[in-house]
Amino acid sequence: RLLPDDFFYSMANNRGYVRENRLAMAKYLGRNLHSWEVVHHINGIKTDNRIDNLKLCLADGHNTITAMQNRIDALIRENQQLKEEIAKLKK
Repeated sequence: RLLPDDFFYSMANNRGYVRENRLAMAKYLGRNLHSWEVVHHINGIKTDNRIDNLKLCLADGHNTITAMQNRIDALIRENQQLKEEIAKLKK
């Protein structure tokens, strides 16, 4: 989102833009976010910037959350494949 010169402008990039999720979190907290703070989308939908879907993390914490979510997603897919194989074998 293109920001006018206001309180949150210091978070904008060199073209005057800031990510919607970062702006939503900053407004919720009432302060600018630091460069090392990352805003995580809990449900994984990057366009869902409702405050109850956003979590403020440090970069390392965000990497851990993302890695764990990727592993969970892979296990869910594997589980579904195994269920399908079991169903075929039962026929």
